[in-house]
Amino acid sequence: MTKKQAKRDFVTDAAIELFLERPLAAVTIRDVAEHSDVGEATVYRYFTGRTGLIVACALKLQKAAEQLFLGADGTEEGFPWLQRFFETYLHLFRRRPQLYRFLHEFDAYCIQVPVDRLDEYADGIDRFKTAFAAAYRAGVQNRTVRVLPDMDLFYYAATHAVLALCKKLASEEILRQDKGADKAGEIQALIDMILFSLRGDEAL
Repeated sequence: MTKKQAKRDFVTDAAIELFLERPLAAVTIRDVAEHSDVGEATVYRYFTGRTGLIVACALKLQKAAEQLFLGADGTEEGFPWLQRFFETYLHLFRRRPQLYRFLHEFDAYCIQVPVDRLDEYADGIDRFKTAFAAAYRAGVQNRTVRVLPDMDLFYYAATHAVLALCKKLASEEILRQDKGADKAGEIQALIDMILFSLRGDEAL
């Protein structure tokens, strides 16, 4: 790693700390510069603006999530892998719910970002689906996963549902119904429904 890359990573990490502490709109380039003890011009040089910095932070968080969601010791296949995949959503919610809050705000922010600047981020999303599909095929083969009418449709519906729930529950409590809710229990209930839909004859 070059000195420039190391400095860029350092600034990215500093920005991530701020984005996880505050709403996305409340963090400025000046805030990041002060937090990482560099000049504002340095931040602009590395990221060509606030959008570049935000996307860089999202990419770094996505790569960390990949290791958490897709990493395995090689012994899991089929239903056990899929079970661990979905339960990682809850594991992450319990440990760092602010990541889901950031993701919720990043999704909204992406509306104003040119599509080509999100290509690398979109590639990362594809890697999640590729790993899911491989585990699904292995599960169908060893009968731990049932055959789905449309695996792609199931994947998007299931992951979007869990992700949306995690993002909502990680946001600020607004209504009285939000207060005192068993947030982890809600996520677990949804995951249980998804896993029940996936479970094959040999998944005990």
